[in-house]
Amino acid sequence: MKILAFGEVLLRLTVPEHLMLTQTDELRMSTVGTGVNLLSSLTHFGYRTRLLSRLPDNALGQRAAGELRRYGIQDDYVTFGGQHMGAYFVELGYGSRPERVTYQDRLSSAFCQQPPDDQEIAAALVGCQFVHICGITLSLTAPVRQAALRLAQQAHANGQRVCFDFNYRQQLNTGVAHETLKARYQEILPYVDIVFGSKRDLTALLDYPDDEDRTQSANRESEAALYEQFVRDYHIDYFAGSYRYQVGQQLVVGKARPLMILDRIGSGDAFASGIITGLIEGWSLQKTTDFAIATAILAQATVNDAPEFTKEMVLADMASDGQLELIR
Repeated sequence: MKILAFGEVLLRLTVPEHLMLTQTDELRMSTVGTGVNLLSSLTHFGYRTRLLSRLPDNALGQRAAGELRRYGIQDDYVTFGGQHMGAYFVELGYGSRPERVTYQDRLSSAFCQQPPDDQEIAAALVGCQFVHICGITLSLTAPVRQAALRLAQQAHANGQRVCFDFNYRQQLNTGVAHETLKARYQEILPYVDIVFGSKRDLTALLDYPDDEDRTQSANRESEAALYEQFVRDYHIDYFAGSYRYQVGQQLVVGKARPLMILDRIGSGDAFASGIITGLIEGWSLQKTTDFAIATAILAQATVNDAPEFTKEMVLADMASDGQLELIR
């Protein structure tokens, strides 16, 4: 099984020891990004993965490519050009102090300025069964948005399963009209089979009605109806979110688990990798949901965005209900 992801490779600069950015002269550097995070997790689950992206043609880009190979991600379709790589600074939260992210200028990165062309897209799709596209691409430059749409259209035409993560970022959409952004999502969704998102994505971004003034049980029924309407409207096979998993008219709720947050960034990507794993393995919806939740919880207990847990480690965590104290 081979999975292709399309997305930007980012440089993460983490402030050590829970310090604030203003308190340190040291930073820890790592290579991340939605596609990188997802593929790192799936690679460690035992699948073959491939990234379609672009890195700067300098030592920084070469270092990032080496990091991709260390994760086990095939980088044959990562090209080089330009001089800039998108980056962000992370200050880890502690207690009541939340985690904070400060982005550098992403729109001038090599990926945003010159994404893959049609020939590169066609070559990267060969031999892949799943294709993952991050919704952040719809908030970047026009060439990136166009490449994401062409990739979805071509994969859909090929009969490959297209996964799409809403991954909406307000910081990247300052000055963009709501109707413009909504139209971008509506344009790509008809070519998608599996969607990762939330109730907020459907109500705030796609303008589905939001009935909040209800009892808890009525809210659950209303939310299920919302998801069912969405998958019917866009002919989606699966809709998955952090708390609930939707397919057809069946709503599966994952078991509540205790959560200790060390670093929450990338947990949504970990969750998506768990859902994709369950679909590949043909697991029941309940096992798939529980596996995805366990993967996300473990990711939040680890610093850095790209998970490196094996499938066996996640299954052991599930079997112990999150109480495993020793890995032998």
